[in-house]
Amino acid sequence: MVMNSIGENIRKHRLRLDYSQAYVAEELGISQNAYSKIEANQTKSFTIERLEQLAELFETTVADLLGIAHTISINTNNGDVSGYVQGNHDYHFHESKTIELLREELQAMRKERAELLEIIKKMSDKLKD
Repeated sequence: MVMNSIGENIRKHRLRLDYSQAYVAEELGISQNAYSKIEANQTKSFTIERLEQLAELFETTVADLLGIAHTISINTNNGDVSGYVQGNHDYHFHESKTIELLREELQAMRKERAELLEIIKKMSDKLKD
């Protein structure tokens, strides 16, 4: 599998959001020429702070921009939900939003389970009578 360069990953996210190079450069406070060099992997002064700015602007993570695999684990006291997501996908996600949605789903499932157990208990009690 051929890995995308950082510049290619950044370009992919810019295009996904339909941003122009000029717009991104303006948001970063740099010239369009300087930004163009980032996408072309021709800059020597690329910092983690710049990656963080880009990740925020593109609504993704630094790990995703770098093409690094990352793990999302959600642990609760009453159960575990975990998953593994590999980098270099054509989609993105918001980890905090994903976690919140999974917590809400887990809470709804626990409520439904408790209701079903209550129904089973009532039915079982009726059968004993």
